[in-house]
Amino acid sequence: MKSQKEITAKIIEQMETAGPNWLNPMINGAPAGMPRNAITGHRYQGINVLLLGMTGGYWATYKQWQSKECQVRKGEKGTHIVFFKKIKIKDKDTNEDKMIPMLKTFCVFGANQVEGEFADKLNGMKDKRDETDVIADVEAWVQATGAVINQSNQARAFYSPGFDEIHVPNREVFVATETSSATECYYSTLLHELTHWTGHKSRLDRFSKSSRFGDTAYAREELVAELGAAFQCAMLGVSITPREDHAKYLNNWISVLKNDSRAILTAAAAAEKAVQFIEELQGQSQEEAA
Repeated sequence: MKSQKEITAKIIEQMETAGPNWLNPMINGAPAGMPRNAITGHRYQGINVLLLGMTGGYWATYKQWQSKECQVRKGEKGTHIVFFKKIKIKDKDTNEDKMIPMLKTFCVFGANQVEGEFADKLNGMKDKRDETDVIADVEAWVQATGAVINQSNQARAFYSPGFDEIHVPNREVFVATETSSATECYYSTLLHELTHWTGHKSRLDRFSKSSRFGDTAYAREELVAELGAAFQCAMLGVSITPREDHAKYLNNWISVLKNDSRAILTAAAAAEKAVQFIEELQGQSQEEAA
């Protein structure tokens, strides 16, 4: 097995040629491009495209989903969008008609946050076949940490420091990319989030308290998590060599750091420490089981 230094060097080499065009291996059956209202089919526009993440997909209010006999899953958080138009009123002073802006906010939920036949069809998950293989060594590796892991057909993965929980999509959500199998995509994603898990204040205390999505602290942590995933994939036999998908994902975040040449090496050191922390938990788990 290659050392973590060799893996880092290979990924840096790939980053020079792979570019930043990372393909998300998690599907939700949603239309590409602009997000749409699930009931009316109308495309959201303006600021709402940014608010909904520019990832396409079907969205609707709680009542709209209910009208289709669908139910928002317990614990799901909605996204607030705005509705703007001009309305005609009478001016109190002149008694003449004038147009004034009216702004309303609505809370919407994505189809992958909702249960029900109508939502299932939009998600494209009802008849989706699981394309991944179970790797027993990885399953045991993750289980030994005791990390709380929640799964659903929601096509996004994340770690919540506040709840100290990992969320990853169900296996059938993952598909193969040009450079990776569905199995590699699933386990790489799971191990990415597990690396984030090590940063909790009760473990390695790696997170910046002022970090926000897209800022430099957030970007640095993404580098740590992706390198941690690459190291674990190599250790556990998920991927024999570092995958180009790792390099492409890292390139997206290294640009936030203004191409800081030392950022990868610094992140690699933190990722190595994270993996070592997880590895030490394996021994503890075996001792407890004895």
